[in-house]
Amino acid sequence: MTRIVTVLILLLGLAGLATLPAAADETAAAPALLRATVTVEAAVIRLGDLFDGGAPESGLANAEVAVARAPAPGESVVLDARWLSAVARAYDVAWRPASRFDQAVITRASQLVGTETIRATLAADMVARGVEGEFDIQFDGAAPALKLPVDVDPTLTVQQLNLDSQSGRFQAILVATDGQAAARAVVSGRVFALTEVPVPTRRLLPGEVITQADLEWVQVHADRISGATVVDPSQIVGHSPRRPIRAGEPVRANDLLIAMTMKRGTVVTMVLETPQMLITTQGRAMEDGAEGDLVDVMNIASNRVVKATIVDPTTVSVAAASAPLSN
Repeated sequence: MTRIVTVLILLLGLAGLATLPAAADETAAAPALLRATVTVEAAVIRLGDLFDGGAPESGLANAEVAVARAPAPGESVVLDARWLSAVARAYDVAWRPASRFDQAVITRASQLVGTETIRATLAADMVARGVEGEFDIQFDGAAPALKLPVDVDPTLTVQQLNLDSQSGRFQAILVATDGQAAARAVVSGRVFALTEVPVPTRRLLPGEVITQADLEWVQVHADRISGATVVDPSQIVGHSPRRPIRAGEPVRANDLLIAMTMKRGTVVTMVLETPQMLITTQGRAMEDGAEGDLVDVMNIASNRVVKATIVDPTTVSVAAASAPLSN
């Protein structure tokens, strides 16, 4: 019987960690209980992880005996009724499956070394190898992570790094160790140089006048920046969007229009100033315009139309060579 049980356990890949005692007498008085869901921290599964019994005759005097290897950290294994029954008989545990569907799910506890830790470790290694400036690391596929035993205090190191300085493509091998290798991961991706540009803090719409408060500096991938990207905020402030501009998006020159500061029909103050005199009167704008534009303005008193330069939304400056402001 012992020989058959041992062969069965070896075939399942879960044996070899303890010497099996002689088969039990199948007439135990107090039955043990199966633990259907168990989380273990050790590298082995012990008899007491599988069965629970309150009385000595339940057969759990050997509760600390290891009967199988635990799965990898963070992984689970399902032990079926046949395997559990064989172990129970081999170790004199008073348990028999109620049906062939009885099973135990064993999960190995783990600690996680997350993506950001891996990214930071890679970045430090790249800087040590001569990569300069600000940069961002993007991984291929799913975000990498390492699952380690809970009883180790790992040190994460880059064992190997291949980096193409032209394309930014890389492949690396990282190892978490606690004196011995605890986990290993192969990651790949791309390194992007970063640059700072002014971007909108909110969605900007046509007709709005962009102010300094609408902008903030952010780091973006340098490959998103072209010759048309506006990197000087003074070339954005005071303009209007030609089309909606999303928050956080670099602004291009062709996204902008000179903001209209004066609308046609606006009543304005017309100012004629020379070294000898200052004359003001009311006028009406005959066309839209922005600060600094030369537009037609009608003198309300004389109905004469003259050219004037927009000073602000309600003021225009009339050149001395233009028609007089009064009759």
